[in-house]
Amino acid sequence: MYLKALEVCNFKSFKGEVTVPLDRGFTAITGPNGSGKSNCGDAIQFVLGPRSNKVIRAQNSKDLIFNGGKNNKPARSCSVTLVFANPKLSNGRRRLPLDSEEVRLSRTVRLTKANNVVTQYLLDGAESSQKSFHRLLGAANARPDGYNIVLQGDVTKLAKMTSKERRKVLDGVAGVTSYDDEIRKADKQRDQVEGYIERIAMLEEEQKGRLKELRKEKDLAIKVRDLVAELTESRVISYQAKYASQKSEIAYQVNEQSRYIAESNDLKDEVKQGSKVLLGLEDKIGELQKEIEALMGGDSNGLQQQIQQLQVTIATNGDLIRDAEEKDSEDKLELQDLLTSLQEANNSLSEFADSLTSARGDLESAKIAFKEAEQEEAAVSKLLESSGESTAQLLRNLSKATENVEICRKAMADAQSEVDRTAAQAEVIEEQLVAAQDAAEEARMAFEELELKGEEFGSADPEKDRVKLAKELHASQNAESRLTEESQLVENRLRETERKLISARNEMETRIGAKGLAGGSAAIIAARDRGELRGIIGTIAELCAPKDSSHDDALAAAIGGGMTSVVVENDEVAANAIKWLSEKRAGRATFLPLNRLANTRAAGKAVMVARKPGVIGFAYELLDYDPRIDIAVRFALRNTLIVDSMSTARANMGGVRLVTLRGDVTETGGAMIGGSKRKMSVSFGGRVQGANEVESLTAEVERLRLMSDTVNGALADARKVQLQVRAKINDLSDGEHATKQQEWRAELKQARTNHNKSLGTVADCERKLSTLESQASQTLTALDNGQKNFEQSELDRATAQTALEDASPAHLKERLHKAEVKRLEAQGLRNRAQDALGSGSDHRELLNNRVVEFGERITTIEVLIVSRSDKIDQMQAAIATDSIELTAKELERSEFLEENQGLENERVQLVEERASLRADLTQKSNDATSRTQMAEEIGRSLSLKQDTLDELLSEMSDAGIEPATSDITLPSVGDAEKKVRGIERRLEGYGPVNMLAIEQYDHCQERLDGMKDDFKTLQARRKHLLDVTEQLESQRKERLLGVLEKVNENFKVAYEALSDGGRGELFLENPKEPFKGGLELWAQPRGKSAKVTRHQLSGGEQSMAALALIFAIQDYDPSPFYYFDEVDQNL
Repeated sequence: MYLKALEVCNFKSFKGEVTVPLDRGFTAITGPNGSGKSNCGDAIQFVLGPRSNKVIRAQNSKDLIFNGGKNNKPARSCSVTLVFANPKLSNGRRRLPLDSEEVRLSRTVRLTKANNVVTQYLLDGAESSQKSFHRLLGAANARPDGYNIVLQGDVTKLAKMTSKERRKVLDGVAGVTSYDDEIRKADKQRDQVEGYIERIAMLEEEQKGRLKELRKEKDLAIKVRDLVAELTESRVISYQAKYASQKSEIAYQVNEQSRYIAESNDLKDEVKQGSKVLLGLEDKIGELQKEIEALMGGDSNGLQQQIQQLQVTIATNGDLIRDAEEKDSEDKLELQDLLTSLQEANNSLSEFADSLTSARGDLESAKIAFKEAEQEEAAVSKLLESSGESTAQLLRNLSKATENVEICRKAMADAQSEVDRTAAQAEVIEEQLVAAQDAAEEARMAFEELELKGEEFGSADPEKDRVKLAKELHASQNAESRLTEESQLVENRLRETERKLISARNEMETRIGAKGLAGGSAAIIAARDRGELRGIIGTIAELCAPKDSSHDDALAAAIGGGMTSVVVENDEVAANAIKWLSEKRAGRATFLPLNRLANTRAAGKAVMVARKPGVIGFAYELLDYDPRIDIAVRFALRNTLIVDSMSTARANMGGVRLVTLRGDVTETGGAMIGGSKRKMSVSFGGRVQGANEVESLTAEVERLRLMSDTVNGALADARKVQLQVRAKINDLSDGEHATKQQEWRAELKQARTNHNKSLGTVADCERKLSTLESQASQTLTALDNGQKNFEQSELDRATAQTALEDASPAHLKERLHKAEVKRLEAQGLRNRAQDALGSGSDHRELLNNRVVEFGERITTIEVLIVSRSDKIDQMQAAIATDSIELTAKELERSEFLEENQGLENERVQLVEERASLRADLTQKSNDATSRTQMAEEIGRSLSLKQDTLDELLSEMSDAGIEPATSDITLPSVGDAEKKVRGIERRLEGYGPVNMLAIEQYDHCQERLDGMKDDFKTLQARRKHLLDVTEQLESQRKERLLGVLEKVNENFKVAYEALSDGGRGELFLENPKEPFKGGLELWAQPRGKSAKVTRHQLSGGEQSMAALALIFAIQDYDPSPFYYFDEVDQNL
């Protein structure tokens, strides 16, 4: 087999079709430089398929097509064909595995209309591929990168390369690179297997430790699983108990509602009957009064009226003095607040003045800094203008952008000013509108009031009015006299009862040994029962009861003073109750707000002692109470344990509080308290010794206070009616009726005019406000556009600044940046100062107005206080004078009554009875109303409870729980929840539990067993890979040494022939480990010493040796053709 011909068409420098015939043996291609000699070798490599176009001296495939030169048209395609002779060998086979005497291998490159490159491979005219070419020619040892093609420089490269590079050439000839790939693969697999082995070993150790932990978690999970099942069952019972309890509570409240309604009806009937009795008393008192007046003579009637008038005057002046004193107190408090506000306003005004001064200074500083920054920017700009046209253009862009920023800033500032102006106008008009609306409302009310007054004028009759008003005045005077007398009697009894209450409370507090505490608790509970205080649940003694009566003494001693502690819903209720105690001076009390108490677990020592013999249990566990106060009971008892005897207490004392059944106590610190039994001042059920009398007297005081308030309220109403009637009588005159009607018509006309005018003012303000709203919309739109333009101009300026800085020298860039920062800081400071100064005048005026307003109000209040003080002095003097006169009149009256004292005493007794009956009826009426309200509240509560019951039933249905049947005995809600809490506490004691530990344990065991099998398999795989690697290394070394031996023999022969009798040899630097060293070439040209080294040879001698190595390789691995391109250039 040999290369017969080379056919090219438009390839590189060849125009059109050119055929280069190649005969057997040597064919020389000669010609001057540039005639295309090397292009023949490029054409051969082009068909064989080089690694890159650069190997055949082209940048891309387009460079391979004939470009037309100077005078010809460029071609659109090129093609090269290699024609191989493929005769049969002596064994009947062909070198190329094709049954043909001649084989044509062609490659074509053409350009599409879009100038894209398309490559085509043809084998004997049929479509083929580059891989097919490589596979076909590789079988004949004709490769594009083999030593069958020797190009310019290949000989020099081989002569100059290092020993290791030369050994790699031999590796390629020997074909051991494939061994390298196999060895690398085997080593990589072995590394992976060893990594797997290491990881499996680590995982196995980890899984063993994990299995040990999971064994403990598995045992704990089984216990917890059983507890969870028990908890589920207990929760079912708890739900059923809650449901039954809710139903029972609803039934109870239905009965209570019925009872309250019945009691309310009974009280209303009693009030009706009592009202009839009250009328009878009124008649009896009137008859006795007439009888007394008849016995006293004619003068007595005038005397009695004088006494009554003096009493009314004294009482009225007293009320006026109290009102004036209350008003003084209010004004003094307001005066104090005004003085504080005035001081604050003066301080604010002073601070604002300082801020304005500071703003002016900042403005001047900002102007100076801004000017300096502009000067610095101008200086830098001048330097930049002279540094080049591009920089000058960037500078002009920056200047233009800066001017645009200023223009946009001014436009935005103008828009902002317009918005502020419009807003200020709108605010003023809104104030005018509010004032106009208020004026219109006042005008409307005045107009309607005058219309009503006109209706009164229409139905008024002066004569009838005078008689009617006289009767009303007489009736109000009689009522005032009667109520004044009743008020004095009630006040006397109230003072007496209060003295008894104070004495009883002091005696009770002294008896209980905690002054103020029990009384306060009793007062709080009484106030709760009366409905004055909300959120009071009760005392510990009231809310708790021992489960076993034999534990009464022990539990009472355990709680101690905490028996009177009051449990409340939250800390706000406690604060209100403390305030109530302070205002009522009702003593002190300890409160336990449920939302603030800390929920603490039992101490470890207490838990340990609780398990010992003789210890009955924690004190709170021996009490029966509502679960919602559990935290309060635990707080009161803490870690107290109940024990059976003192011997048990002594055996376990220290670090825990113990109480015996007799009530003896051993404290945590070691103190022991005990002795004879003492009578407990507070027992379970909530009763305090002496509290009954206190409660009774407290109720009586409250009743008398209610009576006093009722009488005083009626007295005040009577006096008010009397004053109104007197005013009407004074105003009423026969001749004045027509005059008043005429005045009324004039006032009505003026009021109508004012009303219409105010409505017109309101409409005008609304119209102006609507116009301003339209303007505001436009100004806001302009402001938004201005802000957007300003932001965009700032962005453009920043872009121009960045471009200029990037194109500027480093020192000018830094100066420009500093100048820009300084300018921006000065600009920001200037804007802030201008804003502060711009709003300064308005703000200063506002602060000044506040100071003036406060000052005027203070002056007004001070004048009112002085005026009111003068009036109080005058009324006190009048009271003193009237009191002296009243005493004289009463003395004169008593002289008339000496002979008829019995009738007077009877009258006084009836008056007291009347007052008591009236207060009692008032109380009953209030009680009836209260019970009606309570019944209504219960009705609302029943609705909520029914909703709660329905929600509970829904929850039970969702949880798959049915209500318990009537034949099932359920525990109390407290016991059921206590059991649930007990199980929950046990579960909490276990802490977080891995319930998957059971499955995880089994899975971990299975995984560990699988790891052991995997470990054995990987160990066997590792041993196999080590054997493979060792075998491949041995084969590679054997192959390399065998090839080296043959190539060395060829080298000796070739070098001897080429050097005309010289000697040469190839040897390995490390024969034992050939792949760790290189391949050295030794050559001794004829006539030179044997000690000469390769590096000491001349360039031509080194090239001759390299060429001999190439011939030696070609002799070892022959090819169907060889191509040499000027290999003799260095010889």
